[in-house]
Amino acid sequence: MYILRHPKQGMAPLSIARAPGAPGDGTLETLGTPGTHNAVLRDGSDCIVVHVSGGPVSLLVTAFLEQKGDPIPALRVDQIGLDRPGATAPAPSARVIVPAPPAAGGIQIGAQGITLIGHVERDGDVIAAPGELLGDPRSLLRLEGFQVVWPDRPDGVDLAYNIVVEGGGALPMVKSGKFCGTRGEARRIIAVTFALIGPHASQWRLDGTAYFSGGYQVPLQSAVPLSGPSGLEHLTAVTLSATLDEQVGAQRNPWQESASTKVFKSNGTAQQLAS
Repeated sequence: MYILRHPKQGMAPLSIARAPGAPGDGTLETLGTPGTHNAVLRDGSDCIVVHVSGGPVSLLVTAFLEQKGDPIPALRVDQIGLDRPGATAPAPSARVIVPAPPAAGGIQIGAQGITLIGHVERDGDVIAAPGELLGDPRSLLRLEGFQVVWPDRPDGVDLAYNIVVEGGGALPMVKSGKFCGTRGEARRIIAVTFALIGPHASQWRLDGTAYFSGGYQVPLQSAVPLSGPSGLEHLTAVTLSATLDEQVGAQRNPWQESASTKVFKSNGTAQQLAS
C-alpha cells in the first residue's frame, strides 16, 4: 500500500492514472480524500491511498502547468509497511511513470494539439494522441469520463466541456486540463457538450465526432449538446480538434444544426456554456 501526496500548495495539479500499455498484471485500488475523485491531487491537503496486489502496476502522473516554464511538482510516494506473519515474499510495488521533457524518452503527452485522456469501462485510463479516437465506437464499452489536454493553447481561447450522466444529471462545466466524468462507478454518459470560449474563440473551428451506443455518430459543434436520438444511448468514443480559422465566425453558425446529422441541442444550456 502507498500514499500519494501533492508536495505543496500553489503548484500545478497532478493527475494520477494507470499507465496505458505499460507491462504488469497487478490490481490497482484507490481511495482519495474529498475532491480528488481518486485521481487528481491539487495541493498539499490532498492524498490518494493506493493498494497494489497480484503484480506490478505502472502509474502515469501528469502535471497541468499554467504556462511553459512553471515548476513541475514532484509526487510524494510513501509506502505503508504492513506486518504480515508468515509472509515470505515482498508485496508488489507500484512504478510511477512521469512524462519527461520533449527531448527525453518515456510516456509523454505531445507538446502540440489536443490530447484526450479518458476512462473506459474495463480498459481503465487510456490516452488518445491528437487526431486519434478516444474509446472504441465498435464496442459497447462506456467512455465514463475524460479530460482535454491542450499544451500549446494560445491566449484568448479555451475549450470548455461538460456531460450529462444517466441518473445523475449534468456535471459542472470544466475547462481544458480538468477531468469531467466518473471512474469505476459504471455510470453512463448520455450527452456531452464541447464549447470554444474566450475573446478569440470566434477565430477557431472545433471539429470531431461523438459516438454513442447503437452506432450513432454526431459531428461536434461548439456549444451544442450532443446525444443519441432517444437521449439514453451512452457515449462510447470521441475525437476532437481545434483549428485556427479566422473566417469561421463569419462563415459558420455554431448554433445552426445540419439536417443530415443526429444532433440534439438545448439553447438554454448552449447559451450558458458560451457566456
